[in-house]
Amino acid sequence: MSGVLKPFEYLEPETVEEAIRTLAKYGTQAKVLAGGTDLVALMKQRKINSQYIVFIKGIPGLDNIQYSPGDDLKIGALSTHQSIASSPIIRDKFGLLATACNEIATPQIRNMATIGGNICMAGPSQDSIPPLLALEANLKLVGLQGERIVPINEFIIAPFQTVLEEAELLTEIHIATLPPHSDGCYRWVTKMSSVDETLVGVAVLMTLDSTASTCQDIKIAIGSVAPTPMRTRRAEELLRGKKIEGNLIEKAAQTAAEETMPRSRADYRRRMSGILVNRAINEVWQKIRQARG
Repeated sequence: MSGVLKPFEYLEPETVEEAIRTLAKYGTQAKVLAGGTDLVALMKQRKINSQYIVFIKGIPGLDNIQYSPGDDLKIGALSTHQSIASSPIIRDKFGLLATACNEIATPQIRNMATIGGNICMAGPSQDSIPPLLALEANLKLVGLQGERIVPINEFIIAPFQTVLEEAELLTEIHIATLPPHSDGCYRWVTKMSSVDETLVGVAVLMTLDSTASTCQDIKIAIGSVAPTPMRTRRAEELLRGKKIEGNLIEKAAQTAAEETMPRSRADYRRRMSGILVNRAINEVWQKIRQARG
C-alpha cells in the first residue's frame, strides 16, 4: 500500500569504513540514508524497496565546513542545506552556492536534507548542482579500494545515475579558492507545484580583469533544462577574453538558451534560460565592478 513503508533492517555504522563494509556486504539490497527527505518519499511511493537502510547521519566529521585562504573550501557531505546557506564563509566567498541552498524546499527540509544527498540524487532539477558545476567542484569518494576525487561534471552520467559504486560514499566536496575579481550568483524560477520544483536554475561565475571590463573567465551552468544539469560551453566561449558590454551579454544569453535541451515546456524553459543568464551575467558584472570601487 502506497504511503506505508515496507519492513526493512535499520543499520547505523559509526565510521565511514564500517558504512562501506556494510554497503559491500548487502550490495543492491542496501540504501544509504542521510537526511532522508528524498529516500523516505521514494520508499513510501514504493519506487525504492530496500531490505537494508544504512543510516550515516551519525558518523562524526562528515558535516564539517572548513576553509582557509589559499586552500580549498571543504564541505562535508552531511552538511545540511541550511548550514551551507548560513555559513559566513560560504556566503562571503561562494555566495552563489549559499543562495542555491537557501532556495531549496522549505526551512524544515533545508535543516534535514544534506548536500551530499542532493548531489547523489542526481536529478535534473537539483538546485545545488549548477553552482557546483560553475565552481568546478571536486567530489571525494571513499570505497573499498580507498578514495578517489571525481570532478562534479563527470559524476552525474544520466538522470538519477552517477559513477558512485555500490560500496562507495561521497564524503566531501572540494571547491578551489576563487581568483581575484571573481564573483557569482544563482537565479531561478520555480514551477508552482506541491514540491516547488525549480523550472530553470542558472549559476554564473565570472572573473574580470583588474579594470573590471574584460571577462577573463566565465562558467555558466543551468539546471532543469536537460537530462542532467549542464554547462553552456558555447555561451562561455563567446564571453571569455572579451570586453563585457550589453550586446555581447545578450548574444551569450541567447546562445546559452539554444544549448539547452528541455524535457518539457521547451519553449518556455529556453526563453527563461536566456532571460536568467542575461540577468545573472549583468548582476555579477555589476557586483565585481562595485567591489573594485
